[in-house]
Amino acid sequence: MNTCLASCGTLTLLLIVLAVLGSLLPRHHRRDHSLWIALPATLALDASIPVATVDEHFVCATIDWWPQGKCNYGSCSWFHSSILNLDLTNRLLAEAVTALAPLLIRLGGSLEDQIFYDVGSSATTTTCKTFTTQNHRFGFSTGCLNMSRWQQLNEFFQRTGSLVAFGLNALHGKERIDNTFQGPWNSSNARDFIAYTASKRYPIKAWGLGNELSSSFSGVTLDSRNYAADVDELQQIIDEIYGTGQKPVLVAPDGFFYAYWYSQVLQQTRTDPALRAVSFHVYDLGPGDGKNIAARILSAAHTDRYQQVQRVLRQYGNGAKAWVGEAGGIYNGGQHLVSDAFVFSFWYDKFFLCFFFPGYFFFNSRYLDQLGMAALHNTAVFCRQSLIGGNYGLLDSNFNPNPDFYSALLWKRLMGEVVLNVTSQSLNSSSFHTYAHCLKNARGGIAVLVINFSNNTQVVLDLGLKSQKLEYHLSSPDGNVQSQRVALNGQVLEGAKSELKAIAVEGSNPSKVAPLSIAFITLPDAFVPACTL
Repeated sequence: MNTCLASCGTLTLLLIVLAVLGSLLPRHHRRDHSLWIALPATLALDASIPVATVDEHFVCATIDWWPQGKCNYGSCSWFHSSILNLDLTNRLLAEAVTALAPLLIRLGGSLEDQIFYDVGSSATTTTCKTFTTQNHRFGFSTGCLNMSRWQQLNEFFQRTGSLVAFGLNALHGKERIDNTFQGPWNSSNARDFIAYTASKRYPIKAWGLGNELSSSFSGVTLDSRNYAADVDELQQIIDEIYGTGQKPVLVAPDGFFYAYWYSQVLQQTRTDPALRAVSFHVYDLGPGDGKNIAARILSAAHTDRYQQVQRVLRQYGNGAKAWVGEAGGIYNGGQHLVSDAFVFSFWYDKFFLCFFFPGYFFFNSRYLDQLGMAALHNTAVFCRQSLIGGNYGLLDSNFNPNPDFYSALLWKRLMGEVVLNVTSQSLNSSSFHTYAHCLKNARGGIAVLVINFSNNTQVVLDLGLKSQKLEYHLSSPDGNVQSQRVALNGQVLEGAKSELKAIAVEGSNPSKVAPLSIAFITLPDAFVPACTL
């Protein structure tokens, strides 16, 4: 949202804005505690009943198909992070995924519709070729997954305690006419692949169908009736191969959410129980080309999108759960020192004040705020783009954790599946967000997430409960929010195996959350009724 000073009305407001600009620094927050403003706040927790629930594998991450030659805006950030070439023997990779175990990993992305599975009756007698640069969709040829690589991947998943959501090649056999693909899906290759995977008992939680085919935004689209028929066919294949026992869920369409198109697909699928999981993608900031990324965010649209998805599911979903199948904030690989830095746990909005100023930064939480909002709106799974690769990975190109890795790790260890309704009462509650869940593996306990995106205000929070608290405070070292390192309770974390030590705070004392920091506050002995059900 851009606001022009001319519309503000008075010179007085201009002077106020100028004063505010002096205290809002884009990269470093003030380290002089004497300059902090204390903001008293009281937490109002509805402890009687849950307001939502999430899947046990709510925290999810993606591995993409992009080859090393994928470059955007002069940045080639995918290196060897593809499903086809990722070093599965790397110790640091295994340590990171194991730390998040059991982790749901979505295998998919833009090129998934150009993948051939070298298996079964359609197996090639020639070399199973990887992607090459061509004048084709996304600039790459079709690719190939051979079963030796598929075995290596699944050995890694089993070794690290991971489950898989796999996106299948929904465009296989279809004919492209302008920006649409028409005709029936040739499911024979996918059927052979699913049958092979089931025979090996590989840990598949979900099968998906296609990537971003719900609109022409990604270059192509499918007619909703055509896509619904393909969904029905995939569900029949899953039923035939897995039988009547426990089977993977069908999750689709993994596209940008357009209410009309999604509604049409849900109404036109005929197989029961087709689409038990309805997935959509979240890229609020546009492309990572470095041109005022922070100005693009539509902060109000965050909550609106989740609410819109739920409205469609209530009307047409027949009990289906919402999934965020991909969330990277900035598409086309993210942006270095933004989506791979501590600031991305916040994600800042930049509002221009006409022509007179270069802009000031207002912080609005990103990754953790998205997790909190998604959970609050009954989203079962949230897949971060990506585990590794691009400039938005939880891990960097050397397999070391980026700051959001620790955000995911703390959420995974502390925030349970039951979501509670919590509100905060203060003079300026817009400067921080709070979320509450039942504490993981502690009957009756709760975990509260507090995100303080003020640059100079310390939140002094009364939780209204007197049991002892264990607190985990995340901050950027030396106040640099674009750092790729993060401190927990003042100690810089080093590696996926870092010990996550809490500090104990007496229940009668308020919790103090510093400017530009994040706190997980747990009360193991709160005995909240909603968390004892």
